[in-house]
Amino acid sequence: MEKEDKLYISKYNDYYGSMLTKYQSQLISMYYDEDLSLNEIASQLGISPQGVRDALKRAENTLEKMEDKLMLVKKVDSAKILLESLYNEVPQNKQEEIKKVLELLDK
Repeated sequence: MEKEDKLYISKYNDYYGSMLTKYQSQLISMYYDEDLSLNEIASQLGISPQGVRDALKRAENTLEKMEDKLMLVKKVDSAKILLESLYNEVPQNKQEEIKKVLELLDK
């Protein structure tokens, strides 16, 4: 699977990255957030590209398992969709409250 097909991993790292080792979270960030290639990461860390790939796969699998069990990303995304759909349905004085909640969910 190509990087573009797995950009959700970056989002999972935002939620669950603290549960990974610092090294694993760093690899995910370098690859998905900084858009570095396996070779670039390997060069910076002094390991082989295959070593980077293997470590990334393990970290990705861990993040996916966490989301499968906890479903925090899915729950937050569902809540945001619901709040956005309610926004125009509530009185204007309540819309500001919805905006604040949406901002909190985006942090």
